[in-house]
Amino acid sequence: MSLWSSLLQTYDAVNSSAGITPLNEDVNKTLLPLYHTTLKTQLQVTLDENGYPTIKRDNADIEIIAPCTEQSMGRSGTVLPPHPLFDQLQYIDTNYDPVKHESYLSQLASWKGDNAKLNAIYQYLSQHSIIEEARAQGIGIDPKKDSKIGVRFAVHVRHGDYEPNVWADHAIRDLWIAHEEQVRHGASLGTDLFGETLYKPSTNFPKKIVNVNGNAKLISANDNTNFTFRGRFANRDEALSIDTLTSQKIHTTLRWLAANNGTLTGSQDIVIWAIDGHPTDNVFDPTGNSRDVAEQVDDRTDSEKLIDANVQTYANYAKQFGKLLRGYGNEKVLQQMQQHSRRIVVTIFDAATSGRLSVTFYRELSQNEYIESVLQWHEDAAWYLTCFDNKNSASTDDEAPRGSKKSSDKLKPIPYIGAPSFADIINCVYSTDDHSSDSYRRFAKYVKKQLVECMFSNAGLPASLLQPAFHKVIRPLSYDSLSVWQHNFEVACSMWKKYYIDQDKKLPLNERNNITMDLDEKRTDRDYLFGQLLALADNYEYRVLLRQSGGRTPDRTTNAVKLMNNFVAKPSTTWLTLRQQLNPYIISSTNGMFFQNEVDEVMSKFKEGDFESNKPLSSLFLLGYSHKRRQLIQKADAAKQLKEQNIENKGE
Repeated sequence: MSLWSSLLQTYDAVNSSAGITPLNEDVNKTLLPLYHTTLKTQLQVTLDENGYPTIKRDNADIEIIAPCTEQSMGRSGTVLPPHPLFDQLQYIDTNYDPVKHESYLSQLASWKGDNAKLNAIYQYLSQHSIIEEARAQGIGIDPKKDSKIGVRFAVHVRHGDYEPNVWADHAIRDLWIAHEEQVRHGASLGTDLFGETLYKPSTNFPKKIVNVNGNAKLISANDNTNFTFRGRFANRDEALSIDTLTSQKIHTTLRWLAANNGTLTGSQDIVIWAIDGHPTDNVFDPTGNSRDVAEQVDDRTDSEKLIDANVQTYANYAKQFGKLLRGYGNEKVLQQMQQHSRRIVVTIFDAATSGRLSVTFYRELSQNEYIESVLQWHEDAAWYLTCFDNKNSASTDDEAPRGSKKSSDKLKPIPYIGAPSFADIINCVYSTDDHSSDSYRRFAKYVKKQLVECMFSNAGLPASLLQPAFHKVIRPLSYDSLSVWQHNFEVACSMWKKYYIDQDKKLPLNERNNITMDLDEKRTDRDYLFGQLLALADNYEYRVLLRQSGGRTPDRTTNAVKLMNNFVAKPSTTWLTLRQQLNPYIISSTNGMFFQNEVDEVMSKFKEGDFESNKPLSSLFLLGYSHKRRQLIQKADAAKQLKEQNIENKGE
């Protein structure tokens, strides 16, 4: 099925809610009625029962739903056809341009019929100037600066109509739709490009589909001078034949979906929805980390979640997420999956220029395929990660850039097991901490598109992400904050773990390396073992510094961390340098023998000639370092708990 068919089916399923704006909701998130658009207004003209006007100017724009024609919906350039009712001041007031004003009044006269409100507006605008009335009421309007401010109307009538706000009057909306649909009572012209009955070919297509580029159009065929039709078609109608109603349904639905389920990054919008009567319900955002995604589908009470989280040091959100989505322990999700098989659409739009919107990715999946694709990503990329909770922190600085000491050191760290978010991966790979630049936004949208393709097209992570992540995290001293480096190191490990798993899937079962999240004692890869050695040196020196500082966090970085980049480039010679720097600690510490035994155990696993080789280490070094570091932390925690338990037992 194509994007267009999916949008048409979605519209048929949800059109009963067109025009309904929930209280306190943004009008841009409303499914617009057919032949309607949104308009920003600042002037309100209220007519009483006698037609006397009261004019009010707002301090900020108020956006309303306004009737529009096919031409006015996509108007651009110098020829600007008017909207049928609400419009800019330059159309409504004759003091600006009599030609535009006459065109506006003529169009209003063609459909107002005997509607009391529309006739009152028509009579008033035919005889009065809004600018002059506003000035008489003490409201300043600058004819030059204010020509494009929008005008809305409210009308009080005598016959029991209790809705004076014309923009909220559903009867007037229906009157305009009926006026536009008159053409459909005639003979059809066949079928259009999408197989729908063709009554009136669309000649101009709507804009304002995505918020970031309001003028960008998804469909356009208005270029008669260059290469638009050359070679295959004789004219525009042969190249593009779409019924006006079909165009309205497609663009209205897409605009609504993008506003409610779209993820904007620069000029790119990722939109995910289900093709049924509830297209935006329970279609979770797969771009977050495993903890965030699990929260979207977890309907347990807060107390139940808290009890479960307190059971384990690292809550395994990747596993929990899988159970939730497959229906285990979540009755609501299980019922939804059993009721019917939804079809999920994943698509990416990008406005490469200010006037053109393109589809850069489209994939339609069954609900089960969608769930399994997301689950596979979160399971393959699962790692021991840390996120920062700014809700429970005593002090936060939302304006501080990522990587600065302000942004992360004051936040509460929350450890969990799962996949990193798309944003985490972008921040891990991006070379600087300046996220306000255009280059960052371009980079972010490019990476998000790659990650969506990886998740839903069975593609592996590209080297353009993996290699920069590796080379960035082996330079800890380039970071302003050690906690940010540690977080990025975890994310890089997650990325490379997924890469190795993807490579394993191409091999027979008996040849797979089986990368796991925990230390593999049987693994003898040179890079993996060197990673363990550096972790031992780092952990040992850190423990010594911790004792020397009386249990407070040391105020300096270990030599192992400082020399990490050198270690990856020349592991054998750098290890000898690092080992010499640790000698004073080993001599003065009672734990020196334990450290040496651990080092000897790792050294015994090197194959002949591997340790002496000084060639640079591969990314497997990251996993070896992380695995060994976690094992050492777990051993220290277990020893601490045992010591505390023995003290308690003696006290009893």
